[in-house]
This record gives sequence, C-alpha cells and structure tokens, in this order.
Amino acid sequence: MLTIIKGPYLQWPTINSITIMWETDIPSSSKVEIYLAERIHSGYQGNYKKPEYIVTAVCDESFRNIHSITIEHLLPGTTYFYKIYSENDKSEVEAGPYPLKTAVGRGVPFSFTVTSETGGYSGFDQTNGQLNVDLFAQMQRYRPDFTLFVGDVVNDGKEYADWDKYFFGPGRDFMRTTPFYSCLGNHENYASWYYEFMGFAPPKNYYSFDYGDVHFTCLDSTDFVKKDSYPFSQDELRPGNPQYDFLIRDLQAATAKWKIVYFHYPPYVSGGYQVEVLRQLCPILEEYEVDLVFNSHTIVYERSHPIRAGEIDFDKGIVYIVSGGAGAMPDWLLPKRDWHTSQSLAVPHFVQVVVTLEQLEVRAIDLEGRLFDTMQIRKNADGVKMIL
Repeated sequence: MLTIIKGPYLQWPTINSITIMWETDIPSSSKVEIYLAERIHSGYQGNYKKPEYIVTAVCDESFRNIHSITIEHLLPGTTYFYKIYSENDKSEVEAGPYPLKTAVGRGVPFSFTVTSETGGYSGFDQTNGQLNVDLFAQMQRYRPDFTLFVGDVVNDGKEYADWDKYFFGPGRDFMRTTPFYSCLGNHENYASWYYEFMGFAPPKNYYSFDYGDVHFTCLDSTDFVKKDSYPFSQDELRPGNPQYDFLIRDLQAATAKWKIVYFHYPPYVSGGYQVEVLRQLCPILEEYEVDLVFNSHTIVYERSHPIRAGEIDFDKGIVYIVSGGAGAMPDWLLPKRDWHTSQSLAVPHFVQVVVTLEQLEVRAIDLEGRLFDTMQIRKNADGVKMIL
C-alpha cells in the first residue's frame, strides 16, 4: 500500500509560485492540484468555503520517493488550497486539501517565526520528543507566513530516521501550511538528506531570498568553520571563498528596506559555544547595513545590544539574536553577561518577527505562550534607524 511518510510540506514561496514536497515509501508519480476558495464569514478551514474550483494542476509521471512540484502563475499574498496525489502500478494515495499562501509583495506587512535545535537538544531532552511537538504547536498559534530554522533540526543528519523523529514528524501539521527555510548546523553533519529534503535555491547550504520588504541571506557557518578546526577557521573567511564572495555580491545587490542574515554558529553569545572567528564577517554585514542576525548552536535565547565595529552603537549597530529555541541549557550560560548582551534566558522558545515598512518587532515567546522579551527597530524613509 502506497503511503505518504513525510509531508506534504511547503518550500520557497515567491509572490507567484511555491514548491510542494512530500515523500512516499514506494516510488510513484507526483501530482498537485491548486484550488481557489471563496472567503466567507464562517465555515471551512479558517473562514474559507470548501475549495472546489481548480486553478491549476501540475503532474510528474516519473517515479520517485521524494516528490517536488513547483506551482507557478499564482497571485501575490493569496491563500489557495492544495491537494497532492501519488500513484504507481499497484496503488495510489492522496492528501489534502490544505491551505497555502504565496509571498507578499513590497509594502505589505507579514510575520515569521525563528527557532532551532529540535534535534540538537535531543540528547538532553527528558520529554521523549514532546517538547518539539509543543514547540511546533505553539508557533502554529501565531500563524506565521513562514519559519526560519537556524540549524540542528536533527540529532545526526546522516541518520535517515532522525529527519522524521525530530523534525518532519513533530512538525507535520505545521509544515503542511507554513513554508520553512533552514541553514546547516553541526548536527546536520554534512548529510545528503538535507539536500534531498530541502527545496532551496542551489547550492542550498547558502542562498538568499526576498519576502515583502526584507532581504534574507542564509549562510553555512559549518563550511566557514570546518569540523576538524572548530571553533577556529581554516582561512575560509576570505575573498576567493565562494560563500564569502556570494555574501558580498548578495548584500551589494539587495534593494529591500530591511536585511536579515542567519547562520548557525553565533559570533556573540554570553555562553558556551561562542565562535568568535565569525566576527570576521561583521564588517561586511555592517558595510551593507544588515539589521538583524539570527544564530543558534548555544541552546539558549540571547539578544545583543546593537553592535558595530566591536562596540555598542544604537544608531547603526546590528542586533544579534541567538534563538537556540527547542531546548533550555542554563548551564551553558556564563555566570554573568558579557558586554554585548542585552537580554538572555535559557528556556524553550521561539522568536516571532512582525514586519512593516517602518518597523521590525521582535518577540521572544516561551513554550507556554508567554512573552519574555521584545524589541523594535524603526527606520524612516531616509533609512535612519532607531532601536527600542
């Protein structure tokens, strides 16, 4: 009997396209149908009438286990419903309908969430995985447009079973309706499964995308700082390194009002596993006026003061946030905060970011839904920044 064992899940939303992926236990064909539903005052799936009108359908008759279908020619910031189908010579399976939303365009507010360590915390987790289930459920209550995972989503990326145990299994309901992006952490362990399961732009370990008024840049800090030289560099942080050169080109070309960069190893954290060599990237981030940097690796929450040139600068500084979200390791914090730390707490959490043209609002939320830290970055039409 043909069975869907992962997904469906959503990848790489743009203003007019989205990719839908899933995995079956037996090689089979792939098909996605997209429906446009009528919005009503009450009723089916969040005040939408049961979808009946098919907008488009895309088929791939080749047999495979990991399925990936990109739907194009959609409208910006629009809610659709989708159904997936797989079939082989002996059986067939379908799932849906589930809602999806395309990316919003410039000038339209949106929100996203950030977390990590769903697998990295597994060796310390006494809940037998319930913490991950609760974390995904709590994020779902905030209905983000998408989510960033800042690495270590599995315990060992080379173990096939880990991808379902720590990530796709606990996040199944959430990922059916919420696209996600991820960067490589050390627990992904350079695994090929990351590249097979993720629908990001090549080379997949680093990439960038625009969403609304934000330009996002994903880096692979495990490539900059190799396992055999961690926490020091092997001279990869220099011109001529493909990823280093990509970062400069990417930020030079970005035209969005806000810039956010994310990668796993933290250059600033008042705790264990700070990787100071990555501060070599900071002059580039400062030159191209990055606003926020998200990291993980240390399984705590920490927000820095705005930093520029190794000092606190409330006018032009960058805020670094460690969202080691799926676990809480208070023993990993230093006895006292370092100079760069504004707020820090070791609790299971995620971060919600609400974006408008004039403001980024960052909210740190624990597993029970309690707000325990907040920050606003405001920027006027001339690009003058104020951090509150």
